[in-house]
Amino acid sequence: MYLRSRLFYCSLFMLVLGMGFRSWAQGNVGLRFVFGTVHPNGSEMAFLMPHRLDSRAVLVANWGFIGSYQHYLYRKRISIKIAQGMYSDCAKLFAGHTHLGFRLNLLNGDRHYLELGFGPTFVYRETWHRFPEYRQENKYLISTDRWQKAFVWYGGEVEYDYRITPNVDLTLNAIPGFPDFITFAVGARYWLRPIPSNRDWPRRIKKQSPH
Repeated sequence: MYLRSRLFYCSLFMLVLGMGFRSWAQGNVGLRFVFGTVHPNGSEMAFLMPHRLDSRAVLVANWGFIGSYQHYLYRKRISIKIAQGMYSDCAKLFAGHTHLGFRLNLLNGDRHYLELGFGPTFVYRETWHRFPEYRQENKYLISTDRWQKAFVWYGGEVEYDYRITPNVDLTLNAIPGFPDFITFAVGARYWLRPIPSNRDWPRRIKKQSPH
């Protein structure tokens, strides 16, 4: 676990250092509001979730925030994102995640974006072992007296963005923890300086080329 944490923070340092030398690439900052979690197969611990919307806790209301910085490496196609989440979990306890990963934008237009994300993620929450009836379902969680935590290399995200101004996009995020849950958030991202869509990029290159 110690080695994985060192590797994660080393990667984060290299990202920040690299951004200093790649000033031509543009980025955005984002803020999302977490509003709910879906357990596709329900949960045996549903009775510990006070804001469940059904008896099996397929739908659970929870809330919090995710802040991010996204740095584009190649056009508006490939980027890397740092994200930090803090929110209430399904048992109404503090939880969070720290994520660093690549993003791939699948669309070419200048108004709609669909991005898939993949990369290492450190997740943590206040321990559920405080509840006498609790039985741990996730074998990857490491428990201490106060916390439950896990480090995964394959943390992901699916994000849809809709541009409303040249600098502002509305966003809808789905953070999968398959097969156990999917957490949803909605918010916005602000472009520090807008860059062309993938469709418009060739025209920009042609315009900037010497005659």
